[in-house]
Amino acid sequence: MSTLKNPKTRRGLALLAGSAALALTLVGCSGGGNDEPAPERDLGTPVAGEIEAGVLDGVTLTFAGSGGIFQEGQTEALWDPFAAASGAMFTQDAFDAGKLKAMVDSGNVSWDIVNTSQFDTARGCGTLYEEYDYDQVDTSNVPEELITDACMVPQILYGLVVVYNTDAFGDDPPTSAADFFDTEKFPGKRTVSQSTYVDPQTIEFALLADGRSVDDLTVDDIATGMDKYKALGDDVIGWTTGAQAQQQLEAGEAVMGLVWSGRGYGAAAAGAPVAPMWDEWMIMVDSNGIPKGVSDKQAALAAVNYSIGAEQQAEMTELTSYAGVNSEARPDVDDQLAEWLVTEHLDTGVSPNIDFWVDNYDALSATWAAWATGN
Repeated sequence: MSTLKNPKTRRGLALLAGSAALALTLVGCSGGGNDEPAPERDLGTPVAGEIEAGVLDGVTLTFAGSGGIFQEGQTEALWDPFAAASGAMFTQDAFDAGKLKAMVDSGNVSWDIVNTSQFDTARGCGTLYEEYDYDQVDTSNVPEELITDACMVPQILYGLVVVYNTDAFGDDPPTSAADFFDTEKFPGKRTVSQSTYVDPQTIEFALLADGRSVDDLTVDDIATGMDKYKALGDDVIGWTTGAQAQQQLEAGEAVMGLVWSGRGYGAAAAGAPVAPMWDEWMIMVDSNGIPKGVSDKQAALAAVNYSIGAEQQAEMTELTSYAGVNSEARPDVDDQLAEWLVTEHLDTGVSPNIDFWVDNYDALSATWAAWATGN
């Protein structure tokens, strides 16, 4: 795995350390909220991808993820093998930020590990999420710059990428963020997230189109970025789920999309005439977060440690199309999937300004939600 271009500096002391079948067994709770203290165990020196056989017999852990093939792949590659090896029972739920806050506020935390964004763990570090004890997680093969706050271990590496229709633009494809907004040179509908939740990289991408650097942002840039999307007028259509974005590309409803890389790959794998634009793509990292007040933090740390093993990460990539975070992982993928793996294109990726968005995400969220809901 290459290193990232322009990695962000870490934020104060906190940054020192470094998707239908949700098929899985949906449950409401696990061992969380238990007043009984978790037992002390000697798990030895952690090695990523390893766990002593049977050491967690009788423990129940719950992972709350983003659903779809991604969570299914995580379950098959990471959590089920961990359960088989450790003796723990591992159950699945769907992550929801509001539910997490309610759990923490009530002191009844029933999730042990969650899949969320690196902005989320950075903003809620110490209040919604436990700080990691990195002595209990082997991150030696995880690029240091991927660990962006003290309450996260990275889970996957992916991208917000322009995906274009090769039948429409095959001989003269878009090559810049500016091209995405140029409807005269590249006519046709663009699909963009209109979920009320917004990835900050969406606004950063629009600012790149204006020649701005994401390293030097101000609050006024939020309105500037929003104006780029508003200027698309009737040429913009919205997606609120990754599955919808993929369907719009497959159906040819949009000639371009600003979508998660895995959804672009999904459309291509389904036979759609689409290709990724690797110029000015936006780097994204998901966090493994441990909710504040988790009942058995040591067991949660052990599960995260297992999940970032090279073998586990390679299998997850093969199952989900998303790149792992262990630099020693060697997934067996075909040429088509290799073209969509962001780890092959890190030299042209743009890292987000995490520090800025930790301080200013609420302003972005309010402005974006108003546009997405037509208000």
